[in-house]
Amino acid sequence: MILPKESIQDLTRISEKESSRLFKHRMDRNERTHPFSEAFMKYLKDGLSGEMLMTYPEPEPLYEAFSKWLGVGRDNILFHSGSDLAIKAVFETYIRPGDKILLHRPGYAMYQVYAKMFQADVDALDYDADLHFDIARYIKMVGGQYRMVVLENPNGFVGDKQSPDDIHRLVEKAHRSGTLVLIDEAYFHFIDETAADLIKNFDNLVVARTFSKAFGLAGLRAAYMLSASENIQNLYRVKPMHELNSMAIFTILALLRHEDEFNHFIRDTKESLDYLKSSIDALGVQTSDSCANFLAARFGASFDSIALASYLRKYGFLIRRPFREKHLGEWLRVGTLPIDSEKTMIGKIKEYMKSNPEKADA
Repeated sequence: MILPKESIQDLTRISEKESSRLFKHRMDRNERTHPFSEAFMKYLKDGLSGEMLMTYPEPEPLYEAFSKWLGVGRDNILFHSGSDLAIKAVFETYIRPGDKILLHRPGYAMYQVYAKMFQADVDALDYDADLHFDIARYIKMVGGQYRMVVLENPNGFVGDKQSPDDIHRLVEKAHRSGTLVLIDEAYFHFIDETAADLIKNFDNLVVARTFSKAFGLAGLRAAYMLSASENIQNLYRVKPMHELNSMAIFTILALLRHEDEFNHFIRDTKESLDYLKSSIDALGVQTSDSCANFLAARFGASFDSIALASYLRKYGFLIRRPFREKHLGEWLRVGTLPIDSEKTMIGKIKEYMKSNPEKADA
């Protein structure tokens, strides 16, 4: 057997050997769970052609349309095949063996994976047991010892957001110390607050966004980065030959032409989040201050959260495992559904609580 390089030998990845998640209540990965309209699906089907499948992707029309839609320069944007590879491109371009990077926990697992892959050293600041994050301390930690600092805004596990002033202070301080800042805005469209305007004044900032969340295109693997044109040129050097596939290009352009499809989903998601939070709070379970399409619920403080997730799975409700950080093990992340489905799910939780009274009263 030919052994991989040392940094890969020590890299552990979780195997996702699970049955299909299709046509279930997918509350575990923060995907779109409200269906697309029949009219939009018909538009997509009518637009498909064999020529699209046989021809290599042509992304330039999307660059032109999307840069206008965002109000950014064409040279400030770079598409990528999912946020995984967009983030990886930042590591490939800027991170050298022995570089130090600053992360927060919980956070997207691929940051730790890429840090190991590219032989970087990681420092991290944890959310506390009540899911509060000390952003002032995080900013204070930033300095010349770090090559890069990462911030998810909103956070992909808790759903909380940091203020524009704090993000400005973070980017400004990092700029003074020559530190790259990667702001992960996967859930940006649910809050409509962004760090992207800062790329005009700070050349140390990269903003990464995905089409998997508010756009609802998790199955197409599409994302983009925003930054100063010089950074985009550098990131372009490590991109694959084709940054998006033809189906992704076609579908994103279709959504730009059918903005109601996008806007209605954001509106419906906010209503679903409000209902989900109030319903879980009414059960006596603490929830996070989320502004995305999910929340964290402290089910483990009242009963066996793993058993609860298994119970819900029997009825087709998929809930993510508890947080891996030991001091956060009581928390489960729960995604939104259409409200009628959330009502059914809450009913199943109440059934579980009645059948486990000694744990529910703990």
